[in-house]
Amino acid sequence: MRKLTIVLAGLVLTGSSLACCIMPQIPDIEINMPAVEVGDLREVQEEIPLSGAESATVKIKFGAGELNIEAGDPDSLFAGRFRYNVEQWKPSVTYKEGELTIEQGGTKREWGIPTGNTRNEWELEFSPRIPIEMRIDIGAGAGNLDLSGLGLSELDLRMGAGDFQVRFNESNPVEMRDLTLETGAAKLDVRGIGYASPEKATVNGGVGEITLDLTGTWSNSSEVDITAGVGSITLRLPDDIGVQVETDGGLTNVEAGEFRRTDGAYVNDAFGETEVELRIHVTTGVGNLRLVSVSNN
Repeated sequence: MRKLTIVLAGLVLTGSSLACCIMPQIPDIEINMPAVEVGDLREVQEEIPLSGAESATVKIKFGAGELNIEAGDPDSLFAGRFRYNVEQWKPSVTYKEGELTIEQGGTKREWGIPTGNTRNEWELEFSPRIPIEMRIDIGAGAGNLDLSGLGLSELDLRMGAGDFQVRFNESNPVEMRDLTLETGAAKLDVRGIGYASPEKATVNGGVGEITLDLTGTWSNSSEVDITAGVGSITLRLPDDIGVQVETDGGLTNVEAGEFRRTDGAYVNDAFGETEVELRIHVTTGVGNLRLVSVSNN
């Protein structure tokens, strides 16, 4: 493996105005950063039949590139197509005792520094027939995670940097306990969370832009906890169920739209009138919050 070396030279400040000051010399620091070697484009396909499985735990570990997920053949627990041109990135798929692990080859250090010539593209499909607990860890990249129709009992999505869209367009056939979303410096767009209908949703964002669309066929009330560092948050909220939004932290601006301020919180006209309610708590460092009322018909 080749190495990319960055040398930080010491800086010495001079000048008559600083003659009376003694500045310590900063020593040279050498940082070795591995660079990946691009080879021929390879394609690998993997499939695991359902074979009577009644549930599954799925763990996806993706370094960098393009990741796409959707529902597939009900009789196949998993089917995947992988394209890559860095030998160390060859994916590994293992399944044992109800736990399916799909991970990019090599260590995080061996993932190196992706360039414009590298390719790492995953197309993953899962059976909509059984309940699935899914955890997805992403280093960086882009992709479309269409989770419509999957029976997700739990979803834990963590990403470092990138641009990802997550979609739910059909009612979750099983009860979802927890939905966890965590981003570092990323643009995250999640649509139709109401179709997933989690009992509790937790969103942690570092720096970036987050859009959460909470429309859909909510089957139960939900607690939603959102924490963000620096950036903007847009909440698209259904107009046919009660919604309450409480805020803390350093918000510089709140665009409340049709929501009114009551007892220190923002509420819609349906709040207190419907059996199903969304109670949302937003904490930010520095940023903007936009509340948008959306027709849920």
